[in-house]
Amino acid sequence: KVAYRKAALQWHPDKNADNMEEATERFQEITEAHSTLSDATERAWYDNHRDSILRGGAGVDEEDDYIGIDLFKFFSRSCYKGYTDEEGGFYAIYNAVFEVIDELEYEEVEGLEPVPFAMGGRQKPWLEGPSQCFAHYENFSTQRPFWWCDEYNPADASNRQEKRAIEKHNQKCREIGKKEFNDHVRRLATWVKKRDPRRAEHQTKMVAETKAKAEGQRQKELELKRLKQESLAQKGEEVDIEVDESAVEYFAEVEMMQALSGKGKKGKKLREEILAMKREEDAAVAAAQEALDEAE
Repeated sequence: KVAYRKAALQWHPDKNADNMEEATERFQEITEAHSTLSDATERAWYDNHRDSILRGGAGVDEEDDYIGIDLFKFFSRSCYKGYTDEEGGFYAIYNAVFEVIDELEYEEVEGLEPVPFAMGGRQKPWLEGPSQCFAHYENFSTQRPFWWCDEYNPADASNRQEKRAIEKHNQKCREIGKKEFNDHVRRLATWVKKRDPRRAEHQTKMVAETKAKAEGQRQKELELKRLKQESLAQKGEEVDIEVDESAVEYFAEVEMMQALSGKGKKGKKLREEILAMKREEDAAVAAAQEALDEAE
C-alpha cells in the first residue's frame, strides 16, 4: 500500500500537468496493478501465470501451437490504447479477440450456433448485449476436440490393450487442455468486464436509481403519515364539538333520576329533594345575573 500511494502520488495527472499523457498512462497502470493485487482471486491467478502474461505473444495473429490464439497478451492494458472503438482501442481489440475465439470453435465443430450477443462498442448500452456477452464468456466451454494435446500415437501400440491405455491417457490430456483453455477465456472475460467503463457507468446509474426510488418511497410514506395525522386531528375536533358539558350533566341527571324512580318512596323523596336543590340553584344563578344587569 505504501509503494502504491507513493507511485500514485508521483504519477497522478494533476501533479504532472507538463507531462499529462505519460502521467495518465503510468497512473492507470499503477491503479490497475493495485487492483489486481488487492483482489485475492485475481492475484493468485496472476501469480500462477505471471511469466506467460509478462511474456505475452503476438495475439490474434499468432498461432499458439494448435490453439490458434495466445490469450495472455490480452491480460495487460498495454495491448490497447484508450477506451475507444478505433483501431488499437479497448473495444476494437477485445471485440476481435472474442471473434477469433468463436471462429476457432466454428472451424472445428460443425453445427455450432453463433453467439447471440456481441461485446459491442463504447456507446452500446450495458444491458443491450455487453452484459450478456460477458456472461457467455465467463461460462465459456469449448467444444473443440483438442487432439493436439495427445502425448502418444495409438498407432504405435503393440496390442489392443496398450492401444486402449494410450487412448485413455490421451483423453485425459485433452480434458486438461480444454480445462486450461476454458479457464483462460473465462478469466479474460472477467478481466475485460472489470475494466469496461460501461459497466461502472451502469452500476453508478443503478445506484442513483435505487437511491431515487428509496427517496420517493420515503416521501410517499411521509405524506401518508401526514394525511393520517390530519385525519385524526379532524376527527378529534368533531368529537369536541359534539360533546358538550351541559349535555353531559343533563344526561347524568336524567340517569340518576331514572335510578331513583325505581327505589320506591325513599327514592321518590330523595329525587324531590334533588329537584328542589336544583331549582334553588337555578334561582340563585338567575338572581345574580339580574343584579349584575342592574349594576351595568
